[in-house]
Amino acid sequence: MSKKIYLSPERRVAPHGKYWGMELYEHDFCGDVARRTGKALEQVGFQVKVQDDPALTLEARVAEAVKWGADCYLPIHTNASTDGTQQGTARGPLVLAYDHPASQAACQAVYEALLKIYPDKGKGRGVQVNRTFYEIIRTPMLSVYPEIAFHDNGDDAKWLAQNPQAIAGALCSGLSAYYGLQQSSGTQEDYQKELERERALRALAEEKLARIQKILE
Repeated sequence: MSKKIYLSPERRVAPHGKYWGMELYEHDFCGDVARRTGKALEQVGFQVKVQDDPALTLEARVAEAVKWGADCYLPIHTNASTDGTQQGTARGPLVLAYDHPASQAACQAVYEALLKIYPDKGKGRGVQVNRTFYEIIRTPMLSVYPEIAFHDNGDDAKWLAQNPQAIAGALCSGLSAYYGLQQSSGTQEDYQKELERERALRALAEEKLARIQKILE
């Protein structure tokens, strides 16, 4: 059975997240990337649900992903280092992970795919553990949280606006690589890697569910 990927692009509409020097906002861009990513993921065999309704809260989105049986929860965001009244100097892709090796491995695969298409490799910000974001700590399944680049920086904003399809392709490529859909020859070694990955994902889910239960108590 193919994996189910739930895509949750930035839900706050304009005036939130104005891209520096242009009339483009984070919600609109990330929604576009999510739809493109969804199509790319479906083409390689994933099942996909894209939730782009800004009226739907994060709590409702996570609940919908759980009810649907998602294997992976993929928020899609762009970053900012200022309040938007001045141009930021921070640049580069970043992927936020849950504090567990399985999450970090999936996030690393997506980060590496994004860095391949990003024009200034030295600005890459890597994978960082996040212990506060709702869509990371309250999702009982694997979560991969890319902050693709900084929309309050002119160079990054321009790159983002010009490359939605390439970004979608990178997100798809990263998840495909993590789930073993690339360079798989059906050997015993491939099956062993798949088994180890599934065991790690099960351990991740059990840990996240235990933490969520403690939060709710």
